[in-house]
This record gives sequence, structure tokens and C-alpha cells, in this order.
Amino acid sequence: MAPKAKPSRAAQRKAKQPAANPPHGPRHIYILSDSTGNLGRHLLTAILTQFPPSAFRLHTRTFVRSEQQIRDVMAQVKTNPGMVFHGMIDQLNKKLIAAECKRLDVGCCDITGDFVNFIATHSGLTPTQNYELLHHVDEAYHRRVKALEFTLEHDDALGIDSIAEADIVLVGVSRTSKTPTSVFLAQLGYRVANVALAMQVEPPGQLLELRAKKVVGLVIEPRVLADIRARRQQAWRMEATSYTDPREVARELAWSRDLFARQNWPILDVTNQAVEETAARIVHVLGLSSQPLAS
Repeated sequence: MAPKAKPSRAAQRKAKQPAANPPHGPRHIYILSDSTGNLGRHLLTAILTQFPPSAFRLHTRTFVRSEQQIRDVMAQVKTNPGMVFHGMIDQLNKKLIAAECKRLDVGCCDITGDFVNFIATHSGLTPTQNYELLHHVDEAYHRRVKALEFTLEHDDALGIDSIAEADIVLVGVSRTSKTPTSVFLAQLGYRVANVALAMQVEPPGQLLELRAKKVVGLVIEPRVLADIRARRQQAWRMEATSYTDPREVARELAWSRDLFARQNWPILDVTNQAVEETAARIVHVLGLSSQPLAS
């Protein structure tokens, strides 16, 4: 009997490659937090963009602070095994989670421990274990709330007479992500105003008088904007108008670009761009502090 042919190196490499999609549905990932869970959720959401879509299912468990709460969550992990991530403050809770994960033979990752230890080692300082400091209601918190209130009061040209008090002013034609970007920036601590533009309407004088280093013009690819407007028109059961006409949309955007250029306002293209990235680019182009709430 002839010996069985050895697979080629290419075939061996292909066999070692992970499957493009999980073979038995999404893999489970548990995020345990003794607070809101925002840190773990944001971190994992960002990291998982590097893996196939729908490959993982996130389960966030918040305000887990007692031994019984940890055991309850681990019972769920036993039923549907998966990786466990946590950012616990309490050292005993860290050890308990690690021990339970070892017992269940599931992966365990402390997403804060190494960072805390690194800072402690190189600073010579001892970290506290105070839950209250995670979301402390201090002066910076109150300034952030005031920034959000200002932004909501200056949405879509509201409060135009006090627009000069804004840290940032966003302008653009309808549906160019002005409001969501404004709200996101406000949560970071910036006072933001936004003004919608229309070719048929003269821009407010209060807007045109602002110094250039405060205003940013937002644009988007015409075909994308026309599609966004068409979906909105359909959802709201609006009558067909030039609002969604691709040629009219292109004219609007060209007009807005001309206005931005005349006013010497920086222009940002937000086509298929996340609000977080748009906000970061706005802060950068205006040369603003990345920590507006710092004392």
C-alpha cells in the first residue's frame, strides 16, 4: 500500500488558520464590573472590531461587589462558558474571580490590575480601593453638566444671541451629524452650539461674526447625504421634495463649502465617520485642550 501523501505547507497553514466565523454561534464574553461597566464595555467593543462581526456576544454585569454576586455571575458562566473580563477594585474579589475561572476552566483577564500595578510601582504611590472615587460628583462633574445644558440650549441655532459663549460651533446643511457630535463633545466638557444651514436662508449674523478658530464646517459626500435624507423622509412619511434630490444635495454642499471657505472656517468631511472620531478631529483642528474639565 502506497504511503499517504503528506499535506503541502500551504494546506498545513490553511488548516491552522482560525475559522472566519465561530462554528457554533457567537462565543460568550462576560464583563464584570464593580461600577457602571463602561470601561470594560468600551475597551472590548473597540478591540472586538478586529475580529469577525458577530463572533462574540457580550454580557455586562454591573455593580458586582459581593462574594455572592460574583458566585451568581460565575454560575451563569458555568451554564454558558466564555471568557471573563473584569476591572475590580477589591483585591479579594479579583482573587475570587480568578479562582472561579480556573475552576471552570475559562479564560480570565483583569483589565485594570496590570495598569494599576505599573503606576504604583513607578510612582511609589499606593492605590486606594474607594468605589466612590470612580464617579465622583466634584467641580469637574458640575462643569460637564453645565456644558451639556449649554449644548442642548444651543442646538439647531437655538440661543443664537449667546452663541459666542460656546467653545465650539458646528455648522453644516441638514443631516451632517451636528447634533450627535455636539452632544458627544458636551459630555467631554465642551460648550457646543450648532447651526443648520440652508441655501435659501441667510446665515445668522451672530454666526458670521464669530472668530474663525471657534467654528467648524461639516460636510459629507452628496450621495451618502441624499441616502440619509431619503431614509429619514421615508421614516417620517414626508412628501417627496428636493430635500433628497441628489443634484440639489450636491448643490447645497457646494454652497456650504463656499461659505466655509469665505469665512475661513476649517472643513471636516464626516462621511461614514463615527461621532467619536469626528469629535476628536474637531478638538485637534481647533487646537483645543483635550481635557476641558481639568482645573
